[in-house]
Amino acid sequence: MVFYNLRVGSYDLKYTPLKTTIKEYPYCDSKGNILKRVVEGKTNSYYINEETQEKFPNAFRLINNQAMAKLSKTKDVQNYKEVNSKEIQDLIIEKEYLVFNDLLLRDLKASGKTLKFGFTNGNGFKVFLAFIYINPLYPELLFMALGNAKKSEIIKQIAELQVQKDKIKSIDISIQGVDKAKVEDLIQI
Repeated sequence: MVFYNLRVGSYDLKYTPLKTTIKEYPYCDSKGNILKRVVEGKTNSYYINEETQEKFPNAFRLINNQAMAKLSKTKDVQNYKEVNSKEIQDLIIEKEYLVFNDLLLRDLKASGKTLKFGFTNGNGFKVFLAFIYINPLYPELLFMALGNAKKSEIIKQIAELQVQKDKIKSIDISIQGVDKAKVEDLIQI
């Protein structure tokens, strides 16, 4: 975590970005053997098994110890949940869309809920948590927000790092209060 300083009026602030970590999956062949991507020039690339030196024009990704092809764009969702509308406030939003469906708008207004489901744009292996919701600022419109991390999870990680940092400071302070050993203390001549 990187912390920056900012002065606002008479307030001295420290701030850090709430960044999401993107999970990367290794390249592999159809049998799950790890491959390395090799780029030649600006447009030519291939994959190579470094043990056998075998070349492959295309690769898969190793997910849960299985070779997997790219995800297809989400077009039909049957597995979704209706959740409290406040849950959207915990999402670190990476992409946002305007959604058009009068019936869904009416149903979400009546229930006061938000729809939550998994979503992918079909451009590789990036999966998002998706929410379709009514924004209080625009009560006659539906929005879809995509993200892959929650603020609460990132805040918890930052808090844990702060606790570790404080422990290190206390150890450092206790070390400073202790005399250094001398050679004469360790060996008698």
